[in-house]
Amino acid sequence: MYSCEHAARLSSRAMEQPLTPSERMLLRMHLMMCKRCTNFSHQIEFLRRAARKVPEMLENEGD
Repeated sequence: MYSCEHAARLSSRAMEQPLTPSERMLLRMHLMMCKRCTNFSHQIEFLRRAARKVPEMLENEGD
């Protein structure tokens, strides 16, 4: 099982590049048991989606 620190790094890395099947499986197992890491994973996904919308919002601001 991964430590929370390792799980957090993998959650972050998964936003940028695919994880190996074994990394994905072990990360999912950790997230099923660790509410804090699950929350962290949701938060970084939210921030990633929000950051993607900033350029759109800036383009539309001039309209």
